[in-house]
Amino acid sequence: MSEDERGLDHLMEQNETELPFLSAYGGTEGASSVTPASILEALVRYLRAGGGDVVQHEGAVAFGFGQASITEKGCLVVVEGAGLPLVASDMMAEGFVNGTLAKDRTQASVVLTNWGAEQRRFIERLVENALQD
Repeated sequence: MSEDERGLDHLMEQNETELPFLSAYGGTEGASSVTPASILEALVRYLRAGGGDVVQHEGAVAFGFGQASITEKGCLVVVEGAGLPLVASDMMAEGFVNGTLAKDRTQASVVLTNWGAEQRRFIERLVENALQD
């Protein structure tokens, strides 16, 4: 085995053993047991990891720019703010259901049915927007 091949194998082994901790910041993506409650839990962990203030209630949370709650279909996220950095198509990707955006972009709601990279990016943009206000 050449040194380059060994390096790739070593890198793959290293990533398999050292990266699972990242799931603490989200990552129910691909899991067969994605539930509305697990999405809400992942959202809470993600917001808190970013330094956000999150107030938990039974089956719901409130944060600086909105709230989220468990529904039959997933995790309903409702956000408010001046000039939300969203367009309607942001809430049409896989893992998003029933997305609505006010014409003046001051309020949006969407049901998250998965917690993957797209959902984390969506929330991250909203957090950045809230920090600018």
